[in-house]
Amino acid sequence: MFSSAATRHLIPRNALAIHQLSRTSLPSCSMLFSTDPAAAAISFHEDNTQTIDDPNRKPRVVILGSGWGGYTLARRLQKELFDVRVVSPANHFLFTPLLPSTAVGTLEFRAIQEPVRTIKGLGHYYQAKATNIDLENRVVTCEDLYKGVKFDVAYDYLVVAAGKKSNTFNTHNIQRLEGVVVFFLKHLYHARQIRNRIVECFERASNPTIPDVQRDRLLSFIVVGGGPTSCEFMSELHDFINKDVANWYPDLVKHIKLTLVEAGPGILGSFDKALSEYYLKKLNEKNIDVRLNTAISGVDERYIDGEQITVARFADGSEINFGTMVWSAGLAPVKLISNSNLTLDRDRVIVDDYLRIPETKGRAFALGDCAASLNDKLPPTATVAEQQAIYLSDCFNKYYCKFDVVNEKNHDVELPLPGNVTPALMPWNAFSFMNKILCKSSPKFQYKNRGAMASMGFGGGVTDLTNTDLPSPKTTMSGQASYLVWTSTYLTKQLSVQNMILIPMYWFKALLFGRDISRF
Repeated sequence: MFSSAATRHLIPRNALAIHQLSRTSLPSCSMLFSTDPAAAAISFHEDNTQTIDDPNRKPRVVILGSGWGGYTLARRLQKELFDVRVVSPANHFLFTPLLPSTAVGTLEFRAIQEPVRTIKGLGHYYQAKATNIDLENRVVTCEDLYKGVKFDVAYDYLVVAAGKKSNTFNTHNIQRLEGVVVFFLKHLYHARQIRNRIVECFERASNPTIPDVQRDRLLSFIVVGGGPTSCEFMSELHDFINKDVANWYPDLVKHIKLTLVEAGPGILGSFDKALSEYYLKKLNEKNIDVRLNTAISGVDERYIDGEQITVARFADGSEINFGTMVWSAGLAPVKLISNSNLTLDRDRVIVDDYLRIPETKGRAFALGDCAASLNDKLPPTATVAEQQAIYLSDCFNKYYCKFDVVNEKNHDVELPLPGNVTPALMPWNAFSFMNKILCKSSPKFQYKNRGAMASMGFGGGVTDLTNTDLPSPKTTMSGQASYLVWTSTYLTKQLSVQNMILIPMYWFKALLFGRDISRF
């Protein structure tokens, strides 16, 4: 049914291709693109096309997304059993807990990412956006990231792991000024934008001809949101200012203003209350203006003394001039999900206890931030997505591989439910053998609480183990002990030896020699 050659995996979206499409054979093709996407020339090569009776054909699993869910699943699926394809605009997996560190130069960008193409045995990777899912014909429509040309990818099994995007809540001018003075913090390119903007603000503010009102504006930094990402970035930014900016821009330190804004009554809402209050206390000790129960109503561009100024307006009527705003205040569905015909609950795809999308005969699954079970409300976190991917990979490798999905006779046959699967309690692969000892297996997905951590820059942090399922004391930690747990946990969870070497090297460099302040 599918060709195994790397160049024979697309179904171009034109009438000729649709006419040639049949359920017994998918034609392979090559596409010769001109500078005009609409004028793309298409040629077909019918040689070596695998038919549905080909005994060498493996079921094709198409994964939408390369985040914690999609990348983990793609790595763990047994490639001798499945033809695994990944569709994602990002050609890398991002280790998100360390993302705030890259925004100020504590770590370098390449130290916290893993290229998708390095997955051993991967059938193919498409750097494209999935724009539509045809559940009836089992085809995903994709749009090339560079030319905008659309093509189809057929599947036997589909896994939607598209994640979510930052939610602006339709706040005035946030979307329009994104990438100029307002920045999100979800992807590597966001961190790179923030890093360049921070250095730009200091370089412009150091110019002797700049007016005071503009200097004060450029050196005012606002972080929106009170979750772990916002708090960790603010702590990293404070470290950068105290340990690096103070050395290279000593005359500017007195002009710097740091503000953290949270619409709720406290920060780190998912943590133990004592830890949240401890973190808040430490931020206040660093002279960071933390505004709770405060929502941003909009951003304005005004002229003061002939200078264009960006102003943040708050719901309580107060205002702050700012040069950089980092927005990490909520999540919204990506277009693929919001425009789909999938059944949603609060903008998340509804799945059953086996992560299956209902009414798909077990051919489509969803996991991670974009998925929600009506029976078990889980937070949109990396650890949930990772555990779901591990569960689903075990289902495929142990049970679903026994179902002859490529046989046309089974086209409308419901995929049998899996047998018992052991939940992934232990966060490290080296200790995965303990999962069977500590956990009870079940055919259904089971989420296990591994605790929560948040760093506070070099030498500080908070760790909440009060509700953990790990075999550890149900307690909390803060300060240097928590920082040690945070660094050791995330260092040992790296997926490549290269990053396990690079990360401590960059930590040591930042501690001993300072962070890089170059802008390029």
